[in-house]
Amino acid sequence: MKIYKTIACIGVLTIAGLIGSVRLNAQQFQGPDKPYKQELALVEGKLRSGDVSGAVETLDAVIAKYPDAAEVYYAKALLFGQARNLEVAIPLAQKAFELEPSNLLFANYLMELFKGSGNLDAAIGVLNSVITVYPKNAALYREKIMLMHANKQSEAALLSYDDASSKFGASDTLDVIKAEILVDMDRKAEAEKILTPWAAKNSGIRQVYSTLGYIYLDKNQPKAAVQVLDRGILNTKDDLLYLDLADAYDANQKDKLAFDALKKAFESNAINYVDKHRVMFTLLSGKSKFTLDQIQQLANLLVLKHPRVADSHVAKGDVLWRKGQAQEARSLFLTAVGINPNHIDAWRMLMNVEMALNESDQAIKHGFEALEANPNNPMLLYFTGLAYLVKDDATNARRMLETALDNSTEENTYLQSLIYAGLGDLYHKLKMSDVSDVAYEEAIKLDSTNVTAMNNYAYYLSERNEKLDLAEKLSRQSNELDPGSATFQDTYAWVLFKQEKYKESLKWMEKALRGSSPSAVLFEHYGDILYKSGHTKEALKQWEKALSMGDGVGVDKEKLKSKIEKKSYVE
Repeated sequence: MKIYKTIACIGVLTIAGLIGSVRLNAQQFQGPDKPYKQELALVEGKLRSGDVSGAVETLDAVIAKYPDAAEVYYAKALLFGQARNLEVAIPLAQKAFELEPSNLLFANYLMELFKGSGNLDAAIGVLNSVITVYPKNAALYREKIMLMHANKQSEAALLSYDDASSKFGASDTLDVIKAEILVDMDRKAEAEKILTPWAAKNSGIRQVYSTLGYIYLDKNQPKAAVQVLDRGILNTKDDLLYLDLADAYDANQKDKLAFDALKKAFESNAINYVDKHRVMFTLLSGKSKFTLDQIQQLANLLVLKHPRVADSHVAKGDVLWRKGQAQEARSLFLTAVGINPNHIDAWRMLMNVEMALNESDQAIKHGFEALEANPNNPMLLYFTGLAYLVKDDATNARRMLETALDNSTEENTYLQSLIYAGLGDLYHKLKMSDVSDVAYEEAIKLDSTNVTAMNNYAYYLSERNEKLDLAEKLSRQSNELDPGSATFQDTYAWVLFKQEKYKESLKWMEKALRGSSPSAVLFEHYGDILYKSGHTKEALKQWEKALSMGDGVGVDKEKLKSKIEKKSYVE
């Protein structure tokens, strides 16, 4: 729980927002003594038309002619701040502040630039300068205290608190800041002592109650947390406290009340989308006791309250996908990419659903649409390659997956591991066993939890009767990491079968059959293991089941027929 964001990132300024900033300052500074009024109006016009370089040229011309025009340096700093070019934006903002050190607008923007660059020392220096100009501005002292704490100068921040308190007197606003610092320093008892009187006085500041609630939960006093948060909701009318209340009820093992509190938060128009999305992300990460039906209720509210936010539809689509409602999930992912064509996860989930629906052509089509909006994105190249692989188009699958690998050098190792695993599957399909093995090994080296790569590599090694000790090790690890996968259990049973450990193999195969809707492959493997375990009649029944299955995907029907006719295992 943090009242103050440690480093405030510089927000992405839209062109419209940037025009508004420049226009505001033109109106603020244009007077009879401002001879560059027309030039600033020209800058606004160029920004409206998207001519950013032309706007910069005009500002440069004004600066050359009027080197003390502070607002012009500020306007140019905004332009480069938008482009995240802090090396240029910071000196420009510094120049504007140097020319007009009493201008709070210039000072604030310069501080934000310094915070965005991680230079909190410089941001504090700007604050100190402004405080000398406005020594009676209490808000500046509060900002300084928070910045010093964020800069790991917590003891000095507490001294600044004492200074501010002596100058301006005690206040709940100031004491909340001190309490938060004390909590971060693991001095929670002191923080509680500071805030308790403010709660008793019915303070109107949310953080008084949220911080106390956190302290009580840390002390394993969930009932006290619920009481103080209920009081906070009554006194502040701040719906964000419902999120804290949900945590308190959860700690109190009151699941229904915790869910009701979350519902109130999601129903609130006063809580912004970011806070709701953070909760939804936590729920979808499996860190809750709520059912999928309950999570869907919250996702429904997210879409209802924030219909123009792509992530709302992605969240609801994710829930429906987990509930097995693939068509409905696809509709939501389509809506999401319609709102935001740059939403990589929405495209990824859309293509994944379509592959699950055996609509690989649609997945490929959407892959190219996604790549048109996000050229050379390795995740999208990877999923398009998978769609081609599902379609059994090895040539295009190879082209896309190898291109994904070429473009993944700046990505995290998780994605690179996925790409190598996909290439391992592809090269196996192309009967390039040596290259396939290298790809799987690289996938596992990059991500030691890539269970799919472990499972597939182990299975293909067992099919080739090669490196069976390695296959056993990898398959065992995949089952340890994902103990509920019937596919992984089948692979382990098959590896053990190849090692002639028939008794153990039979145990694992029966486990796999209990945990899944068996495929023809599983029934055939089961029959093979039963035969080698001395159960010929039962083996024959399993082979017949495998042969009778309509699709028979992954099995050699002629070999199956031979097993049944000979009533014997056939290599």
